[in-house]
Amino acid sequence: MNFSRGLPSPSPLNFFAGLFAGAGINMLTSVSPGENLSWLLGADSFLWVLAAGFLTWAAHILEDAEREAALYIDRGMTDTERREIRQANLQRAAPKAVRAIVLTGLSVLAAIFLLPGLIDWS
Repeated sequence: MNFSRGLPSPSPLNFFAGLFAGAGINMLTSVSPGENLSWLLGADSFLWVLAAGFLTWAAHILEDAEREAALYIDRGMTDTERREIRQANLQRAAPKAVRAIVLTGLSVLAAIFLLPGLIDWS
């Protein structure tokens, strides 16, 4: 399977990783000092930060593939040859990046499912 064509670039992955990490950290810092920190809040915060870590890992994998491709590209190559080298490197990195993105999705879903338990509905 060729997953490499549908993969986002590292920049938006890093941006969303920052948002996820911020969400997890914000949950912890929003608790008043006198309040009791529940395990549910800690687990939810951990899942958001874990999602950020997985997404940063995916961005790192894709950045490495782009950097490696740049080492093989020289000025004498045609645009088609350059694209083929980039595509081949992304194709080799795609399974790892997809794995990291799937783990991100699972972490985010788990964090979202924990949210209703943190909300006081009364």
